[in-house]
Amino acid sequence: MKKYRLGELNPNYMEELVEVQPFDFARREPLKRLNFIMEFIEKKNLDFLEKFVSNLSKNYKKLVKEDAISKKKIDMKEVFVDFQLLEKHTELAKLSLNYYLQLHQIPDTVNWKKDKIKIPNKNQLLSFLHPRYYNLFSLIETIGREEAIKLYKQYVTHYYNEAKKNRENSYPDVKTLFEKRIEPKEKPSDWVIVTGLINEGKYAYKNENCMWVDVLEHLPDQEIKYYICCYGDYGSVKFHNENFILTMEHTIALGDPYCSRVIHDIRVDYDLRHPSKEFWDKFNP
Repeated sequence: MKKYRLGELNPNYMEELVEVQPFDFARREPLKRLNFIMEFIEKKNLDFLEKFVSNLSKNYKKLVKEDAISKKKIDMKEVFVDFQLLEKHTELAKLSLNYYLQLHQIPDTVNWKKDKIKIPNKNQLLSFLHPRYYNLFSLIETIGREEAIKLYKQYVTHYYNEAKKNRENSYPDVKTLFEKRIEPKEKPSDWVIVTGLINEGKYAYKNENCMWVDVLEHLPDQEIKYYICCYGDYGSVKFHNENFILTMEHTIALGDPYCSRVIHDIRVDYDLRHPSKEFWDKFNP
C-alpha cells in the first residue's frame, strides 16, 4: 500500500485571516445548531428544555461583554426567522448572537448582512466551536454527564441524517475519494494527514494535527471537546456516500498523538475492522 503525507504544519494558522459573510455563517452554523438541539429536546417530549435554556443563558452571560445587537441596531426578526424556539427564547437568542458578534469583531462601517469581512482563523473557529462546547456543557449541567452525552450523540446523528436528505452521493466509492484527496493542490492544506488505500473498500487516514482541538486548549473538559470536534464525523461521512461508515479509535482530542480513521464501504468491507495501534504507529510514507 502506497501512503501519502498531505498538507503542511502552519505555525501562523490561528493569526491568518479568513473571509466570511457573518450573517450567513451565523444562521448556517451556531444559531441553526442551537435551534436544532432545542427542537430535538422538545420533539422527544423531554421536560428539561427550559432548564437547559436557563443554564446556557447563564453561561453566555459570563462570556458576553457588550450588547452588540443594540449597538448595531440589528433586527432580531431577520436573524432568527425560521428558528422558532430561538424566537420564543429571546434572551438566549440575544446572548448567543451577541457572543458570535463579539468573536467576529465586525467594524461599525460593515453591513454585516451583506458584506464579507476578514477575521483571524482563531476567531472563526471559536465562533462555531465555543457554542458547541457550551451547548453540551450546559446539557451536562442540566441532566448529568451520562444522559447528556447519550442525548448529544443522538442529536448529532439526527442533525446529519436531516442534512443528508435529498442530497446526492459525492463519490461512488472510496477509491475515487482517495484519488481526489491526493491530487496536488495549489496551496497545501494546514491539516497534516497521512493517507492510504488499504483495499477497494477501506480507505485509511491519520490526522497528525487538529486546529479545532488547538483553539480549545483553554477549555478544561476533554470529553466535551472530543464530542464537539470528532463525533460529527461519523455522520458527515455519509455526505460522501450513504454506503460509507467511519471508524475511529485514536483522537488528538482525547490526548492521542494522532487521529486514526478508516472510511469503509459496506458494499465491500462489511466487517468494519479498525487497524491496531501498531498499524497506525507505523503508518507513514
